[in-house]
Amino acid sequence: MKRFAFILMLAAVCQMAGAQSTAAALRKKLEGKRATFEYTLTVMEKVPVKHTGTVLLDGDFYLITDNGLEYRCDGKTRWTIDESAKEVYIEESPGTKAFLAAPTEYLDRIKNLMVGESSASGVYSDTEQGVKINFVLTSIKTSAPTGDSAGFTLDTSSLGKEWVVTDLR
Repeated sequence: MKRFAFILMLAAVCQMAGAQSTAAALRKKLEGKRATFEYTLTVMEKVPVKHTGTVLLDGDFYLITDNGLEYRCDGKTRWTIDESAKEVYIEESPGTKAFLAAPTEYLDRIKNLMVGESSASGVYSDTEQGVKINFVLTSIKTSAPTGDSAGFTLDTSSLGKEWVVTDLR
């Protein structure tokens, strides 16, 4: 009986060690780097909602495409662009980044994390929304950060008159 309890305890320690090394692997893969990846998120509600898109991260800068929407942030300002509706919302960048803009900041909320050479997957618990989100990141590529905000901002003066720009700053 003692031997069985010891084996269970050893298995639990091994699982915890594996989870830590997996979290460390994702942190090592993304933190402090310029990273690009594709993603699929499924919000697990009564009716699951699926999101797909791409992400470009570079320090506090990010560019996220999501089912036809685009989110740009230069660390101070965030633009939400809806090309099909010809609408742009401009707001101060929130203090807390969204999961896709800073996945390594939410490692404590991820269960079943699996990290491969160019992929990662798991279940993220969004405590603010009270939902669980299955995610898969693929085609992860990293390089040295540039620190250049070009491509992460939007000059709304270049948009046509048919565009509605709402500045909430």
